[in-house]
Amino acid sequence: MKKSRLEEIVQDLRYAFRTLRKSPGFTIVAVLTLGLGIGANTAIFSVVNAAILRPLGYPQPDQLQFLTTRFERGEGGQGSLSPAEYWEYTEINRSFSLVGAFLIGEVNLAARDRPRRVARATVNAELLEALAVQPEHGRWFRREETRAGGPALVMLSYDLWQSDFGAREDLVGRTIEVDGVTREVIGIMPAGFDLMDRHVELWLPLQLAPAIRQYRASHFLSVLGRLKDGVTPMQAEAELASLVASWGERVGASGHVFTPGEHVMQMEPLQDEIVGSARRILWLLQAAVGLVLLVACANLANLLVARADARRRELAARTALGASPWRLLRQFIAEGLVLSLLGAALGLGLAEAGVRTLRVAYPAGVPRVADVGLDPAVLGVTMLMCVVTGVAFGLVPLLQLPAASVGQLLKDGGTRGATRARRVQSALVAGEVALAVVLVVGAGLMMRTVVNLMNVDAGFDRSQLVTFGVALPAATYPTFDRQVQIYQRLVDRLGAMPGVENVSIVSGLPPRRQANAFGTDVEDYVPRPDVLDVVDFYQTVTAGYFGTMRIPIMRGRSFRESDRSGAPVAIVNDTFVRTFWKDLDPIGRRVRPRFGDTTPWVTVIGVAKDVRQGGVDRATGTELYFLLDHLPQVFPASQALNSIVRSTTDNGAMNIVARSSLPIATLQPTVTGVVNEADPSLPVIGLRPMDDVISGSLRQPRMLMHLFGGFAGLTLLLAAVGTYGMLSYLVTERRREIGIRMALGAGRETVLGSVLTHGLRLALIGLVAGLAAALMLTRLMKALLFEVSPNDPATLAGVAALITVVAAAASLLPAVRATRVDPIVALRDE
Repeated sequence: MKKSRLEEIVQDLRYAFRTLRKSPGFTIVAVLTLGLGIGANTAIFSVVNAAILRPLGYPQPDQLQFLTTRFERGEGGQGSLSPAEYWEYTEINRSFSLVGAFLIGEVNLAARDRPRRVARATVNAELLEALAVQPEHGRWFRREETRAGGPALVMLSYDLWQSDFGAREDLVGRTIEVDGVTREVIGIMPAGFDLMDRHVELWLPLQLAPAIRQYRASHFLSVLGRLKDGVTPMQAEAELASLVASWGERVGASGHVFTPGEHVMQMEPLQDEIVGSARRILWLLQAAVGLVLLVACANLANLLVARADARRRELAARTALGASPWRLLRQFIAEGLVLSLLGAALGLGLAEAGVRTLRVAYPAGVPRVADVGLDPAVLGVTMLMCVVTGVAFGLVPLLQLPAASVGQLLKDGGTRGATRARRVQSALVAGEVALAVVLVVGAGLMMRTVVNLMNVDAGFDRSQLVTFGVALPAATYPTFDRQVQIYQRLVDRLGAMPGVENVSIVSGLPPRRQANAFGTDVEDYVPRPDVLDVVDFYQTVTAGYFGTMRIPIMRGRSFRESDRSGAPVAIVNDTFVRTFWKDLDPIGRRVRPRFGDTTPWVTVIGVAKDVRQGGVDRATGTELYFLLDHLPQVFPASQALNSIVRSTTDNGAMNIVARSSLPIATLQPTVTGVVNEADPSLPVIGLRPMDDVISGSLRQPRMLMHLFGGFAGLTLLLAAVGTYGMLSYLVTERRREIGIRMALGAGRETVLGSVLTHGLRLALIGLVAGLAAALMLTRLMKALLFEVSPNDPATLAGVAALITVVAAAASLLPAVRATRVDPIVALRDE
């Protein structure tokens, strides 16, 4: 019995292959249509699976929680912990078995051929113990090694070990040079091991000096904890709220302590922190490609309806010869599964290419992109799509089986069935158009968003502006004076180049830098309950910075060269004035960073135009500018100076900005030569035009625009093909009717108008339904849009015009074919 059943299945599959081989045009179109739909869904699901569904690659990852701080007044943004807050929490909490601290940034690595800038994580031993992933070779840092005065050690990522050190087995125990310091390699981490999805390549020991504990307002530590066995996140959050409520009493501290309603600590699962706002984006993309698959299936169903109608005599003959409905069902399901399997095979190839392209084009636009791949879960979903679509397509021909007798069917040629088939096809075409409208509206809104973002006034003139970074290791440049000397040397040498107008240095490069949120004393400021006395962005610049960036000075004056040798002065932005000195003249008033009792008051000499420091899509924050030469005076304590330099620079590097009419290709060898002449151990970090910096800050909306645009274009193409196919089938089926009408005097323009009207009527039905659906569904995109409404009238009108043009173009060729019907030939054939 089992053998007989197997033989029947094999027979059905062979017959399905033979049948499809006899219709190569239909088979190619069907497989290509299905492959595009399945490929797009597989590619996006592989991203969703890697980022959201697959657990992090640590033992018991659900126990890992990310700890942050938040000021509940003002913007209430998420922030880091100060060392004092971290140490105090490790002492008083009872929910976490381990609480580790880390910093993520970049360092200079003395590679084999040239100096490199690589991502590094500076961690303590408690963090590694919390992550609980053993090294591939060697060992972790020990606790005593991650304390002040500990040894110079380093661990490497697996990829760096292979790419830069040839996977040498004897590397553990040897030394390499990192930021000018000779460090012993004690371990190689496993392949794929990472922290916070930051592609870390080097691991250094976090060795904080106990004296830094007094600077409670210096927030720069990232903190991660592992819950004790049996402790739930809800219990840990309840304990955290209790600790915040009595923090000062528990730790014996006053001033800048956690207080409910003011300054609090919060926690969330580590995976949620890594995925962040991308969770909604990825599910929206999955929904979008789901619509693509629906359109592909509707298109294929349209083809199958036409094909089934053409095979009605075959179905009737097989029924007359004794074939049961079950036998026919098996046969058509076999055909549907063969089509789906071929489509799935093509789709997997397209998905693999799509994932590879996504990794290259947007390496930082998708969370956990290194984990994206066609793993068993993704393949399982693809096979499920294949089986479901195959069975569904197998049922389509049976829906065309007539209720009339076989004899009547063989006699009338299936006229009644053809009418029903046309109705089904018309409904499918209208549905395709409606789905395409939803995606085209989404793509249009994202396009408007990106255009609006690119046109935002960032506060400076980015034309003919280039930038790169230089990081000076403390081991090579131990004194601040030496650092200033080499920075000034670079500015002078580059500024003397022909074609270079201005060169300056800035610590944090707009428009996408992290907020500092430093506590700051502001003279004559009366505290308000809705405003925090913190400054969002501290900037360190050289004297010509405002001229180089062309940032207007609205009041007072800019820095001058003569200011470098004088008393410390500062410049604030317009938002700072509106926040702290709303009705006062800011010129001559003073500010003081809250970094200890020895920090002096600094006089404000000017007010600069607001600059979008934290992103062109975000409101401007308060800004405070200091001269680079004045940092030792403004922050006299060495710990405070180190903290401010670390916290305000981009990954430890100062940014050099130059205004030049020369193309980047001409500048690159000169810039590299000038830096190498100053110090051959320094890598040139990210030389690029400022336009690229702006574009890079918009990588997520640009990625969404491209993906939504691609999906919308695909669905629009499929809808156009479906409209063309349906009308072509209609013209073929109605050749006799068209011939009679033309024989009775109907003009060619009448026939042309009739077919065009039918196609446009279906497009109009789909357009109305699609716009109605879009008005509801695009609300889910509201958080992704910038200065454009989800129901933007201009976008909706543009989409309506586009759909009409595409529908008219798809209807035109079949309409023209209808006008070429010869009445005599049509009547004679019938």
